[in-house]
Amino acid sequence: MRKRYATRWPVLAGSTALGMALGVLPAAAAVPSEGQGAQVGQQAAVQAYLGRIADSPSELRRFLADLPKGGDLHHHLSGAVRAESLIGYAAHDGKCIDASTYVVTPATGTGSCAEGQRPARDALAPGPFRRGVVEAWSMQGFVLPPDGDPQPGHDHFFDTFGKFQEATTGHDADMLAEAADASAKEHSGYLETLVTPGAGPLNQLVDRILPKDPGPADLAAFHAALTANPRFQALVRQVADDTDRSVRDSRKLLGCDTRAAREACRVAIRFDYQLLRAQDPRHVFAQQILGFELVRQHLGGVVGVNMVQPEDAPIALRDYTLHMKMVRYLKSVSPEVRVSLHAGELVAGLNGVAGRDLTFHINEAVGVAGADRIGHGVDLAQEKDPRALAARMRRQHVLVEAPLVSNAQILRVSGDRHPLRTYLDAGVPVALATDDPGVSRSDLTAVFQQAVTDQGLTVAQLRALVRASLDHAFIEGRDLWQEQDRYDAFVKPCAHDTPDTHRLPSAACRGFLKASAKATVQWKLEADWRDFENRYAHR
Repeated sequence: MRKRYATRWPVLAGSTALGMALGVLPAAAAVPSEGQGAQVGQQAAVQAYLGRIADSPSELRRFLADLPKGGDLHHHLSGAVRAESLIGYAAHDGKCIDASTYVVTPATGTGSCAEGQRPARDALAPGPFRRGVVEAWSMQGFVLPPDGDPQPGHDHFFDTFGKFQEATTGHDADMLAEAADASAKEHSGYLETLVTPGAGPLNQLVDRILPKDPGPADLAAFHAALTANPRFQALVRQVADDTDRSVRDSRKLLGCDTRAAREACRVAIRFDYQLLRAQDPRHVFAQQILGFELVRQHLGGVVGVNMVQPEDAPIALRDYTLHMKMVRYLKSVSPEVRVSLHAGELVAGLNGVAGRDLTFHINEAVGVAGADRIGHGVDLAQEKDPRALAARMRRQHVLVEAPLVSNAQILRVSGDRHPLRTYLDAGVPVALATDDPGVSRSDLTAVFQQAVTDQGLTVAQLRALVRASLDHAFIEGRDLWQEQDRYDAFVKPCAHDTPDTHRLPSAACRGFLKASAKATVQWKLEADWRDFENRYAHR
């Protein structure tokens, strides 16, 4: 299985030999030959440049667009694609859009649209209908009310998915290609995107063979019965094959095996299986099991498991502790499987959110489920004993995925209300992320811009965050750094290599990098960052 997985999921698409890739990827931090003093001086010069342009949004964006960003670890594929692309998919497939609700539906059997609907191709041309579709499918033009109520932004954001979902059907390869292009343009070399293939057929299978919802005492029996079922194992293989096919097709779209291969072909892409938490317990647990099986068997490029849908949905609130116990059980069976959980994406004022809900979600994600990473984590201050919680996250190396733009749009959490600085001050690792850049009408550069303008982060802090994004990525292979969350020494095979964009690292280091997809993307980041500092330190 490992060999099959490695051959189907190249780290640097388009590279036929690691040596060719390494010729442009060497780098390190705290390299002995260069010395700490020189690095500090370079970083100080870049920080001085940032200070000079910080009040110019256009110059700041150009600077941050050029900044190497490591990996995007919190990225929903279905929400990553621009509404204009989704319109193109729907038009190509001959689908229809409701003229008032903007929900996409298949055409009728005769190929026409029902009353009250319009052909999706009508939205291709500029005009009121296209504008209405884009605004219904994204945050484009949405204005938050002045009273501080988070509900309108929250509801509009999450309502978009049900409107455009049908447009995405059959277009996984197109979406992957667009996401890879976006990552490459923003100098992000790794994308860990969230997908939910096979959830519908799995739910149908479970309803036939395991129709009773499991409680905490039933998890082992449920797990054993489902994994022993031949139809379940066939579904696992089908999901893996479909995902592999989507990646192959996306690489064809990008021309990755031709001389015209785009830079996007060099972006390493892996998947987290996202299960839907606002469903019946049997469906939630079955989807967790499917995700764990894909990771455990190294199938489909799936490297982690996550839970999605609004954390404040009634079922998600009711069953939150049960869901955490489900994850804990599966981690006890397969401790090698990595888990990231949406946790603490809550604020007072959302429908159904009581004061108690704000006190334990992050605590249970970390302490009960044993999450390796959490997404959002914005209700930290309301959690029980937040200081102890942050200390535990630091000790256990639990990273926080911080999508600053969506936090502001969905929850109205920004500035001093956002716990980003609290996490950093407590030594908790953090990585910036996009969440749903297509819906947000945003990108990773905008998140970094908000980190500078809204949170006051420095160049040194940004560098720590981009390193953390790859340090905590679930991509396979050993880490480049000797110790997690410390970026002062490479592992022994690469310990004495000096970064040089014109020279390969030592044979020992090349061998290590060849064996580790993770270390390879980390090596590339270090090289890219060194070049970035060299350019901006002299401006």
